[in-house]
Amino acid sequence: MKYRSIINFLILTSTNLFGVGIKPAFSSITILNCSGEIPNKTPCLIEADQYKIDISRIDICQENPFPNYRINPDFFSSKCINLLDKKILKKYDLNNLEIPQELNSQGEYKYISLILENKFLVSGQYESGGYFWKTSKKGPTNIISSRDQESKPEVFVKRLRNWRGKENTDNKYCSNNGGTFSRCDLNYNGYKLSAIGLGSDFMENYGNNTKHMFFLSELSPRFILSNDASKYLELKYQTKLEVYGDGKSVKSISIAPFIFETKLKNKSLSN
Repeated sequence: MKYRSIINFLILTSTNLFGVGIKPAFSSITILNCSGEIPNKTPCLIEADQYKIDISRIDICQENPFPNYRINPDFFSSKCINLLDKKILKKYDLNNLEIPQELNSQGEYKYISLILENKFLVSGQYESGGYFWKTSKKGPTNIISSRDQESKPEVFVKRLRNWRGKENTDNKYCSNNGGTFSRCDLNYNGYKLSAIGLGSDFMENYGNNTKHMFFLSELSPRFILSNDASKYLELKYQTKLEVYGDGKSVKSISIAPFIFETKLKNKSLSN
């Protein structure tokens, strides 16, 4: 018997000190937190026990660095400021990403982008009616069920390969005509962003060649930078898993959409 395949996304939001985020998209799907019952043919959200991602680059840009006619991001022409590059900076603090006061860096910044390694390490468990459903190292649909409260869920590895699946069908979460194999303009939980697969050469790619993921979101409100103030970004992400069942038992625990939040702060005020 085939169970519904749950597609999982990274959702990126941004807020300033006043808490205003990216504008919600219409007709997007909302997934609620789990209530303690086994979901019946619909997913619900839980917190992961473990959730590990590897962020390799973060930029804010005045223009879109990766429009759909390009095959790789262009950070120079898009007037981007690099906040994190792991090739240069091995250790970093996501709560204090300093915005360098470079020459001609003042202006209006409309976008934030990040690049991740295409590798998600997660584990989690869900309890309902005295039973515990836990992830196994074999993947999201190989669930371990028991009344054992003490054993820990196993960590599994998830990689994104293709937005259209093995059957090359439209992805209903992708507003760009169902998505391409490598690119999806996501519309999920009230937010929009672009998610693009990259090869080892950071060119757009898909399948087993997808070594990195590029995510781009429009800032709302936009960041206005000037040379007379020292600012930094605070960046945090939520770690959620989707639980899916048939009303009687849990059938999968998979990577869920998670919200990546940023705040622009002024060092002269916060330090």
